Amino acid sequence: MVKSLSGPESNKDNIAIYAGLMVSVFTFGEFVGAPLWAKVSDRIGRKPTILIGSMGAVFSALLFGFSTSIPMAIAARTCGGLLNPNLGVVPTFVGDLILLLGTIAEGFSVVPFLRGLGTIIGPVIGGYLAEPVKNYPSLFHEGTIWDKFPYLLPNLVVVIFLLGSCTLGLFCLEEVHPKFRDQVDIRWTLVSGIRNIFKGRGWSTHEGTYTSLRADEDDMELLSPAPPIEAPEEHEAKQPPSAFTRQVKLQILSIAIQGFLKISTLAIVPVFLATPSEPDQPQNPTRGFEVIKGILGIKGGFGLDTMNTSNVLLSQAAAAIIGQRKLVPRIIDRHGALRSYRAVVVILMFLYCLLPFTATWSTWAGLPTMLIILWVYAVASSLATTCSQILLTNTVPSPIYLATVNGAAASVGCLARTLGPAVSGPLFKLGLQIGYVGLPFWLLGVVTGLGGIVSLYLVDHV
Repeated sequence: MVKSLSGPESNKDNIAIYAGLMVSVFTFGEFVGAPLWAKVSDRIGRKPTILIGSMGAVFSALLFGFSTSIPMAIAARTCGGLLNPNLGVVPTFVGDLILLLGTIAEGFSVVPFLRGLGTIIGPVIGGYLAEPVKNYPSLFHEGTIWDKFPYLLPNLVVVIFLLGSCTLGLFCLEEVHPKFRDQVDIRWTLVSGIRNIFKGRGWSTHEGTYTSLRADEDDMELLSPAPPIEAPEEHEAKQPPSAFTRQVKLQILSIAIQGFLKISTLAIVPVFLATPSEPDQPQNPTRGFEVIKGILGIKGGFGLDTMNTSNVLLSQAAAAIIGQRKLVPRIIDRHGALRSYRAVVVILMFLYCLLPFTATWSTWAGLPTMLIILWVYAVASSLATTCSQILLTNTVPSPIYLATVNGAAASVGCLARTLGPAVSGPLFKLGLQIGYVGLPFWLLGVVTGLGGIVSLYLVDHV
């Protein structure tokens, strides 16, 4: 899409820059918008905020589909990030709901499971429906709107999904904010109004008549207010503590580290898989100890083509979905969120250090080991994300601060995800030039170790 919007004279470097910019502006939009949406959800409720965000996503998807230039597409992506409340509000919604139902591990594993499912469905929609005139000439003809806007069709399908999601949310979601939980839901107002229209009463949501009842003097005496009782000072209501306690700040830092690791891995793993095992570069590109070069020197990746790389990533997404649904809740229920998180940090550190070395092994050993590492990583990363969200929810000092804290965590996480590719991408390029492709992976291992140190100071309750 970027190539077609850039024109035939654009070079590959500009295309890569614009493509990265479209990812960055969306994440930056989320970084700016997440705290604002958290405040909105505290003022009007979780459910209306999610519905408003769904309609905002409809607008940004349509704008993106109708984009005819790079600036317009970037503006659409920016709007998509700004109008996306899901990052902070949905975890808050789940947290409020779990406080009512008590299903902690299973509840927090649902959202990552569905997000993983979306990572499979989304690329399929984009890949099969983009440029329909070129790919399906018998159904879509030249000179039509599909020819003028070749990337409109997949965005329209996304809009249909969003409208369906909004409809389900309107009629099936319950408000979980403690302040608005007992208020009349908008869906019943709509249903009542529509029913009255069909009955010929007009748009009126009030039904029935009321007759005042006579109150006897004895009743009035019973209903008269009693004199106020002064409570002892030790029982006076205390103001809730600050939202951002030391523990909450540590939890947010932990979530930011996980976001940095995940987005960096998503950025460099496909490149690592596609990089030729023997790229055109000097055989001894660095100076240093021969022992170090012999152990750590890795000059390339697996050299997989696009289809095989996609198959590997697809299998990784499938492993994440299965693990999130079948393994993650059981592990957390058995060992607890904090113990599971500390254990998974050690596993991730080991995986990051080992993964680049598989490219130097023989095909029969390196390729299967690489697949196993990526599958284990997918499950471990999902487990770490779920544990982090549970720990954050459990350590918020008061439920009234849940949206504020989740919004701040989402915002800081977006900033970390913005920095991830900016650091890991150039580091991979540097490693390829000097003959140490493992550099970005080892950096991620170090960052994981820092996350492990932070985890030693975490608690699993307020």
